[in-house]
Amino acid sequence: MESQQVTFNLKGISTDEFATIKECYKEEESVQIETGYGFEVDPISYTVAVRFSILYKCNESPFIVLKLTCAFDVEKESFDGMFDSESEKYIIPKGFLTHLTVLTIGTARGVLHAKLEKTGFEKYILPTLNVADLIKQDMVFEIPKT
Repeated sequence: MESQQVTFNLKGISTDEFATIKECYKEEESVQIETGYGFEVDPISYTVAVRFSILYKCNESPFIVLKLTCAFDVEKESFDGMFDSESEKYIIPKGFLTHLTVLTIGTARGVLHAKLEKTGFEKYILPTLNVADLIKQDMVFEIPKT
């Protein structure tokens, strides 16, 4: 898909899940970080949402859990430009998804910082992630017919 300018803005931020589980934390153990992400496309509201999750674990037991969603309003013309009439699917450009994911991860970093203040877990700052390594190609979304 050729590069196109996509006009959008941040519609909302939702903290879907947050927990600290102190009894699972062992200071002497090494900490692993597990992240996950996913996307949703809604052609009715011209929205693309990025879901992001992070788990901090000791010995496979999570002690910090954060799941959040950032929803982005996409201008109708830009959104319609991502529709492939031949396949009847939405093809969202890799560069645009990467940009939305970077914004979402930055948001997650701020939410995590705010929620961990004065909990004893302040030192657990979400490290930088190379999102370009995560999203390798344009993504195709099939929208179920209602």
